[in-house]
Amino acid sequence: MHRAYCDESEPGGGLDHCTYILAAVIVDDSERDALRSAVERLRPARMKKLHWYEAIEVQRHTWRGLLRLAVATIIVRYDGSPARAERRRRRCLERLVFELESRAVRHVTIESRGPALDRADRRVLDAFRTHGVGRSIVWDHARGDGEPLLALADIACGSRGTLRDEHLDVTEITVA
Repeated sequence: MHRAYCDESEPGGGLDHCTYILAAVIVDDSERDALRSAVERLRPARMKKLHWYEAIEVQRHTWRGLLRLAVATIIVRYDGSPARAERRRRRCLERLVFELESRAVRHVTIESRGPALDRADRRVLDAFRTHGVGRSIVWDHARGDGEPLLALADIACGSRGTLRDEHLDVTEITVA
């Protein structure tokens, strides 16, 4: 069985209202504990969690290697007309849900953005279910410092442009 771990990125520190990136890294259930240990071994003591934008280039190169242990990586990028972050996120989530469901992923953990935004995600996911998308998926939210596997999605977001060079199973989709 497979699970996915999701995180987002807003290039330009949230000032670019035309772009949004949502990544999901799919892992095999039987490999989760080993992957958590691998992530924790590479986490510098100064960091509560592996975080791409706090890393130096040598760390980033090593962290990208963690993605080789995943089943697959899906990156959905909103690249369209200016829109609020939540609209861009919804567009990315809609496509991501479709992609995960088509790959028989049944459990997805999304990095928490706090109680209010997590509730907004649940409302959006419930709306997708009403329209027949994502009915077979169980969703939850977790803090990045509480679930090390969320770091894999952060790495995928941050290293998006170089992943093809690493010969990984990466699907990259653009929505508008």
